[in-house]
Amino acid sequence: MTTHHPKADRAEPSVGTVIGPTFESGRGIIQRYRDRAAARKSARPVSARGRRVIARWLRRTAKVACDQHPMRRRQNVLLHDRAAAARPELLEIAAMLERAHDPDPACVAQLHELLANGCDSPLYNSDIHISELRATLCAVRAGIGP
Repeated sequence: MTTHHPKADRAEPSVGTVIGPTFESGRGIIQRYRDRAAARKSARPVSARGRRVIARWLRRTAKVACDQHPMRRRQNVLLHDRAAAARPELLEIAAMLERAHDPDPACVAQLHELLANGCDSPLYNSDIHISELRATLCAVRAGIGP
């Protein structure tokens, strides 16, 4: 009577094949980590939570634009006259952003840039013409939804 050995069915590895885990170079691991981190960062504003945060930010900016208290206005870097002129559009975009299921990521990023970048935003920089603010809000409104 012959007995069958369980390891007898396994094929022998040919010469040159690697058995076990393969290891990546340190640069490859770091690059993969950076790529995943960049993808997560770019996906944040488009997520439901990110859209709610930006919508609250838009509403807060619209509210601050109408603040008449001189001390609070003096401490804020926002150009109140521009924000007050664009207040209806800011509130409309906030409502559209909360209702949107799949907004254009580029438009959401552009909106975030408008609110966050004090140097290049027409809401904070008086050297940039107000028509840039209107154009940006129009483009964002078109990209977010109907």
